Amino acid sequence: MTDDRADRPTLPGIELLELRARTNLNEVWRGVRRDSGAPVAVKLAVAASGQDALRQEAKIVHALLEKGLAGVVPAEYRDDPVPHLVLPWKGERTLRDALGKAPGADARSRNAATFLEVVRRVARAHREGFLHGDLKPENVLLDEQGRPWLTDFGMARAIRSARLESHISLSMSESAAGWGGTLHYLPPEGLQGEAPAPSWDVYALGVMLHEILLGHRPDRAATPERLKSVLPEEVVEVLLAALAYSPKDRLRSAQALLERLESIGSELTATGPVRWWLRSRRFAVVGLAAFFVALRYGTMLLLLAGYLGILGLVFTVHPAFLAAYLPILAVHAFVRWEGPETMAEAEARRRGTLFGRK
Repeated sequence: MTDDRADRPTLPGIELLELRARTNLNEVWRGVRRDSGAPVAVKLAVAASGQDALRQEAKIVHALLEKGLAGVVPAEYRDDPVPHLVLPWKGERTLRDALGKAPGADARSRNAATFLEVVRRVARAHREGFLHGDLKPENVLLDEQGRPWLTDFGMARAIRSARLESHISLSMSESAAGWGGTLHYLPPEGLQGEAPAPSWDVYALGVMLHEILLGHRPDRAATPERLKSVLPEEVVEVLLAALAYSPKDRLRSAQALLERLESIGSELTATGPVRWWLRSRRFAVVGLAAFFVALRYGTMLLLLAGYLGILGLVFTVHPAFLAAYLPILAVHAFVRWEGPETMAEAEARRRGTLFGRK
């Protein structure tokens, strides 16, 4: 996007080069510092509510950086001659660009590894008392090394709680700039006008994870069974926990989501031979279980067929030979073999309750 208008803003110490994005609240420009030539991004307010959002964004970013949170793009607020933020230029590539290249399995795993880093940063922000409020692939910048950077905290909020009644949270009105976000990443309760909560970020992260794994945003018509047909069951369980319709059923914070994701990290982020090994190992476990089931019940069928064969032979030759079959019946009256122990039987035997005794 370019802009050749005559009234292009003039900012002290900054030369604006190119308009990169425009919303009803602000404009984002690519520019350079006149003294050093360092590339910067400049966010200009174009409405009164946009000015409030810029001030709030600068406060939250400053607070997060003060607390040592890595992976957040610094933002310097200035109000002369117009309110604006100056941010270091991290490039134009975003997580959306990484998702838009129709990646193969290894590329999806790399995107999932990037996503896991994003969740770590959001979890840290939640612990420090802030929610982002507008998480989406476009707001995750990827630098030249592929490292993710969180940006656009214009919809961020301080999470009010007893331990967070600091001068920062008290200085921010919950309605200072209204509440917004991006429609596809807002949870159902957000569309119904409820107050923002950390579970809003969890929902947005769930939508992003769905896009990474399946290439599109969630479809409400998709059933858990359909998801399990294309994804491992443990991955589907985490995905559903992040995308639950009711906030009561959803994971409450990014930290809870992070813990669930780290428990299945190898399923999400493994690439190359490791990914194939994990997949083949899962199939091997399923095959081994199927083998023992077949062994258990197949053996029983073979024994039954053998007994029927013996009986047929006895009655074909002479019924008197039935006496030779009586010892086998006597043994099976006291001893039954039903194949390998099940896990439940093994646990019951260990506890001494296999035959109903303590």
